[in-house]
Amino acid sequence: MDGTQAAPLRQHVSNATLVTSMGLGAGDVGFIAGLYGSFVGHQTLYAATVTGCSAAVGAFMVGMAIATFIRKGSAG
Repeated sequence: MDGTQAAPLRQHVSNATLVTSMGLGAGDVGFIAGLYGSFVGHQTLYAATVTGCSAAVGAFMVGMAIATFIRKGSAG
């Protein structure tokens, strides 16, 4: 890169936007997992709800771990 040019500015996404997007995405994953458990796994309503909630919490936790890793890596 030419030393006379300024470095391009990076787009910053706020933490609230990132967490909200991950929460909505995790909710979608949980909903799909619950539907899959209900239709394909022949689970009762209660069991399918537990499956969906567990999948949503797991997806959110994995997303937070990945986001934390990326944020710490991009800060340095």
